[in-house]
Amino acid sequence: MKKVQFITVACALLMTFIGFFAYTARNEYFSVIPMLLLAVPAYFALLKTNFRKGLLFIAILSCYATAIEALSIQTSFPYGAFEYNAQLGYKLFDLVPWTVSFGWVPLVIGCFALSSWIFNKRSYQFFAGVLFLVVSDLIIDPGAVLMNFWTWTYPGMYYSIPFSNYLGWILSSIIGGMIFFSIVPKKDIQHLPFYSTYTLALGNAFWMGVTLNAGYWIPFSVGVLLQLVVLLFCNKNFKFD
Repeated sequence: MKKVQFITVACALLMTFIGFFAYTARNEYFSVIPMLLLAVPAYFALLKTNFRKGLLFIAILSCYATAIEALSIQTSFPYGAFEYNAQLGYKLFDLVPWTVSFGWVPLVIGCFALSSWIFNKRSYQFFAGVLFLVVSDLIIDPGAVLMNFWTWTYPGMYYSIPFSNYLGWILSSIIGGMIFFSIVPKKDIQHLPFYSTYTLALGNAFWMGVTLNAGYWIPFSVGVLLQLVVLLFCNKNFKFD
């Protein structure tokens, strides 16, 4: 096993262990500090690669992420009717926790970095990045509901998650990808360091632990498959400098 994959596996196993016991020990605000720490690898990788463009992207997408969450809470579009609980911290305008962008923006960076390492054609990179984002929520949302991060007004068939949530993720991921590709140059995306995917990989590992503890086998299996993709391609463009 190469060094990059070994580091990724070791960190992921640790996060799976943490997630497994976090489900049992969950309490108010437990998630805020881990969420902020998990955002660091993707943010640092992007800023290190292109500080000005990276900072602009993070600022714009953070505002977008907060705005679209607030829109859904107020109107049920595009995700469906839901509300956040106290675990994610203070709510801006009494609607959206201030930490929300730290959870989603790094995922966008990681998913589109990964897709850009796998495919050369821009269109393939875009659609694969959208797919990775939507697939990641197949494990995130069931785990987050288990951790009582948010509550759906009208629960759906997939571990209480409504189908509208995934339609909303498709829409928001398409917009997020368009913003990413329009701001960050192609060469910079393809040369992002391997740890740009660590927010995706380690966050995914955390939710694997949560869903494993709860016996949610479909989300857990999806998490395993996504982790294998990350491990397979995480050092395609690895640079030591």
